[in-house]
Amino acid sequence: MPRWAVVLLVAVGALVVLVPVGGIAAYVYASGKAHEDMRFPSEDVTVARCALDPATGRPVAELSITSRAAREGTYTVRVEFRDEREKAVDQGTGTVRDLAVGATGRTTVVGARASGGGAPRCVVFDAAFESTEPVATATR
Repeated sequence: MPRWAVVLLVAVGALVVLVPVGGIAAYVYASGKAHEDMRFPSEDVTVARCALDPATGRPVAELSITSRAAREGTYTVRVEFRDEREKAVDQGTGTVRDLAVGATGRTTVVGARASGGGAPRCVVFDAAFESTEPVATATR
C-alpha cells in the first residue's frame, strides 16, 4: 500500500474519532454555560423542625422557604417522612403562596397517619415553583 494511502487512512480515522468527541465536548461546554445560573426550588427550602405531634402521634415538618426566584410566586413542597431505618412511612404537601423575591415564608406539613414511634426524619422530596407575577413586571 502506498505511503500516501496510509497517511490518508490515518487522517480519515482520526477525523472519524475526533469530530464526534469534539462535538460532544463543545455541547457539554455550551450546555454548562447556558445552565450555570440555573437553580432549583428545593434549594430555597429548609426543614426548620421535624417532630411527632404529641397529641396525634403524626409526623410534622415545619418548613422555611426563602425565595431566590426572579419573580413572586408560589412554592409547593412535598415532604417525605422516614423512620429510623430511613424507610418512607408517609408524605405530605405544604404550600406558600405569592412569596415575594427575597422574602421568607413558613408552612407546616403534617403526615396523614400516626407514626409507629421514634423521631421521624423529614426530607424535602420535591419542590415546585410557579410564578404568579407577569414577566413584564419582574424585578430581576
